[in-house]
Amino acid sequence: MNRKVLNHYIREYKLHFDKVNRYEIYKWKAVKCFQDNWKIDSSHFHEMLVSSFALTKNLMVSGSYFPLRMLVQYAEHSPEEVRVLFRNLYNEDEDLYQRIMDFKNGINAIHIRLFENKSSYQDSRAIIVYLTLRYPERYLFYKFEMFKKFSVILELIYKPIRGRIENIGHFNSISELIRHELSLDQELLKLHKNRLSDDCYYDENLFILTQDFIYAVTIHLDQHLAIATHDVYDFTVTTVLSIDLTSISETATFRGRVVNFIQNGIANKRLGDLGELWVMEYEREKLRRANKKKLVERVKHISNDEGDGTGFDIQSFDTNGGKMFIEVKTTKGNKNAAFYVTRNELERSILEKDNYYLYRLYNFDEKKGRADLLIIKGELTNLCAFPAIYKVNLNSN
Repeated sequence: MNRKVLNHYIREYKLHFDKVNRYEIYKWKAVKCFQDNWKIDSSHFHEMLVSSFALTKNLMVSGSYFPLRMLVQYAEHSPEEVRVLFRNLYNEDEDLYQRIMDFKNGINAIHIRLFENKSSYQDSRAIIVYLTLRYPERYLFYKFEMFKKFSVILELIYKPIRGRIENIGHFNSISELIRHELSLDQELLKLHKNRLSDDCYYDENLFILTQDFIYAVTIHLDQHLAIATHDVYDFTVTTVLSIDLTSISETATFRGRVVNFIQNGIANKRLGDLGELWVMEYEREKLRRANKKKLVERVKHISNDEGDGTGFDIQSFDTNGGKMFIEVKTTKGNKNAAFYVTRNELERSILEKDNYYLYRLYNFDEKKGRADLLIIKGELTNLCAFPAIYKVNLNSN
């Protein structure tokens, strides 16, 4: 992501704030309307659904795109089936991608019975609208064309491809980074707060604001801009074998601490995301310089594509075409700052010991997009000597 371009558009967004707001304020009103009317256990489900979606406008109807019209008809003919589908979609304990696919499949089953020759229009865009209306503090309104255009303007590494559900994960990740930048701009926050009337959802977490900014960049603001990027190779790289390293042992001290784990977790997640994007850019540039152009597009951001739990963040290639499984650990401090390795990361490093790499990104400067890199190759067994947490499954007997 080109930070200079981002800062330019934040200034442009503030400059044209009133103009953009005239077109887009309906989104905050649509969320408020939904929040006020949505009662999933209503005995009149169809009528309740119509009232809840009454102000969605362009979110659910645009050009030849009519997801709301079809949804209303499904709810009129099969209210209990649609109710169950929404109940499952809104179950935040389950995997997001699976919930989206289950909703699509369930709606399509109803659709085939009722309207075999029509389109259901229940794509990822529509389903993300349903999720955002229900959980505006967690999700953002999504359009493929918006994300595709934004990825070009901001020079994002990930290029969305139509039809891929992974687009949503990547959109959410980049949106979270942008949300942080917007949250630091006090002038913008004041403009945002002043525009919200009583019939608007109070966007405390700035998710709707973030999407509004992204959409404005692609639709409302001037896109003729050329700003040079930084040189990703302006840093120090050191490569070592894991067997040549040791981890400092620790003993329990039983000393109490007062730590803001919630805010630390948020900051660490954002820093981790920035580090992974940095490594994605590094790996692609490495392959470009080695004239391995076909491999460049095959570098994958696995933690966004498949979520957490795979044991690595990025799948790349060495200059000979061999696979690399890369786990990224990022810090603003020096390379000796402590970091944590999960059980899955350890197990993956053992399984892929000849192709596993831990990229220790340190001295990370997010404003300049600069860091130094320590590459640790091999399994991590000898580095994981001090367990920090244990998993406990209680036996019900």
